Amino acid sequence: MFQRAINKFFLEWKNRNKRKPLVIRGARQVGKTSAVNLFAKNSFKTYIYINLEQEENLALFSRMNPIHELIQAIQLKFNKKIIPGSALIFIDEIQNSSIAMNQLRYFYEEMPDLHVVAAGSLLEVKMKSEGFSFPVGRVEYCYMYPVTFEEYLSAMGETETLHYINSVKPDKKIPAEIHNMLMKKYHEYLLVGGMPEAVARYAETRSLIDVDPVYESILTGFKDDVLKYASLAKSKYIQYLIEHSSKYIGLPVKYENFGRSGFRSREMSEAFEVLEKGMVISRVYASSSRQLPIVNNLKKSPKLLYLDTGLVNYQVGLRTEIMNIQDINAVYHGQLSEQVAGQTLLSLAIRKNINLSYWYREQKGSISEIDYLISSHNKLIPVEVKSGKSGTLRSLHNFIDESKNDFAVRIYSGSMGIEKIRTPHKKQFALFSIPFYLLHRIEQLLDGVS
Repeated sequence: MFQRAINKFFLEWKNRNKRKPLVIRGARQVGKTSAVNLFAKNSFKTYIYINLEQEENLALFSRMNPIHELIQAIQLKFNKKIIPGSALIFIDEIQNSSIAMNQLRYFYEEMPDLHVVAAGSLLEVKMKSEGFSFPVGRVEYCYMYPVTFEEYLSAMGETETLHYINSVKPDKKIPAEIHNMLMKKYHEYLLVGGMPEAVARYAETRSLIDVDPVYESILTGFKDDVLKYASLAKSKYIQYLIEHSSKYIGLPVKYENFGRSGFRSREMSEAFEVLEKGMVISRVYASSSRQLPIVNNLKKSPKLLYLDTGLVNYQVGLRTEIMNIQDINAVYHGQLSEQVAGQTLLSLAIRKNINLSYWYREQKGSISEIDYLISSHNKLIPVEVKSGKSGTLRSLHNFIDESKNDFAVRIYSGSMGIEKIRTPHKKQFALFSIPFYLLHRIEQLLDGVS
């Protein structure tokens, strides 16, 4: 087990005076259980882990018992005394019991000092298919994604590298030899990806071949989950999407005949909906907004992001190409750079479930597109994932000319820095260039230049 960024949030939740039972949402195998196990080990005297995939544990929630009777049954089963304030109860795979989901209300109302966490795979899919939900206003949520580069370095034992990148300030000049070393480590992260079991296996063996069974097991698990919660008619569309969506990362998607499947729009859009609810894929919606709030245009084709770059590399076969690159944007027509940037931006949203947006403007004979739009310091910030010189950022210049914005971000393989640039229409703006290996710190870095 290695530290995850979400553990800081867990600790904040633990120490809150007014807290609700915490429900962790995330795709299969992103490390929910391991993160809670580590949190419990470091923060509680008593820890009770209840896995509802096990029949004897599921029996605890065979009917709606008064909460004091449920606590008594849990104490007897696990032979542990539950003292509110010093005990953590973790109900894993909670989607297997609507009664357990409803019991969270009574933990909140009758035992507010008791720390209770719940998690499960494809929670939203099960809730929609069977028509039940968590008690409104009685629980709070957090969201978990694959391992970021920061967490990857922690797992690899790269403590000095981790300390260095987390201490860098926006005005810091990073020496070329250090920058090159950091990019090399980042390329390694791109190869392995962020699925915790894959990261742990690679940390142990330093062999990608040894990680292959992990990727295969994860993909098989996704398909098995689909069979649990989807009809046979629907499952073929979802399984097709699991197998083929990694080929279309960073690209606008059409549901009709997606991936030359021959499937109709209705069935494929439903498959997208299921996998997005399960947090296996994410759609990046088009927006023409030039200021906050970001308003998405749902009539335009969304772009597609997959759960993790490691799974993409495994399915598409990009490893040899990545091993020899100098510029991430040169791989897979730039699609992999958009994928890893989007994956990282999503991972920063621990407290709320978000969809990313990209800027799109179409005029006669001209299309402008910026990879991502983010909100920072009450401003709409355009984010380009590029490697070219600043003068080639035509779409970014169009956005700046048409908005009140005078600040933009570029994510790329070069060094960090801020430069003043003029658009062809002579409007000046600041371009903040951030190397890929610092993207997980974009919020802190923007704080430093605001």
